[in-house]
Amino acid sequence: MVGTASSILQFKLDLRDLIIRRCRFEDIGGVIYVNRKTLPENYNEYLFLSMYRIFGDIFYVAIDRNTGRVIGYCMNKMEENTKSFFSRGVVTKGHVFSLGVLKEYRRRGIATALLALSMDKMYRKGCSEIFLEVRVSNKPAQKLYYKFNYRVVARVPRYYADGEDAYIMATLREDSEDIVKHVIEKISEMGVVVD
Repeated sequence: MVGTASSILQFKLDLRDLIIRRCRFEDIGGVIYVNRKTLPENYNEYLFLSMYRIFGDIFYVAIDRNTGRVIGYCMNKMEENTKSFFSRGVVTKGHVFSLGVLKEYRRRGIATALLALSMDKMYRKGCSEIFLEVRVSNKPAQKLYYKFNYRVVARVPRYYADGEDAYIMATLREDSEDIVKHVIEKISEMGVVVD
């Protein structure tokens, strides 16, 4: 299942009344709320604050313009001088650490937008590949990642606290950058405020 630039036709983007921007300190409580409501992996407050302090320039949130509340986030990090998933070389990797959107806002392309903006920023900061972990049972998330040309590069047994395995999915810059740019163009055409 490899996506192409034409994969954008499969992306539904309904971003009305949203602001997508870099996370701010005052957003952390909202990010934690979204995490608790949407994912079984509930990290402690210190982790969110640490990620904000170290990787705040690649940590994005979606805000409902009408309520001002955080309704989605994509928390990312960068790892320098690590072994490539695709070659014997050492590279700088982006890591999509956690991505969540409140249930009532799903199926609008918010996760797509957050992921595209995050990937674009990580590529602009020098990443040559990006990876993430996803539950083996989480088919909707995997479907999204396949559209961005992620592929399964490993399976980690009992990765999650409840014992479920994880897939490690990764993509090379040259395999996904055109798709990322195309999604960002669509976001821009919609007039979504992006900071």
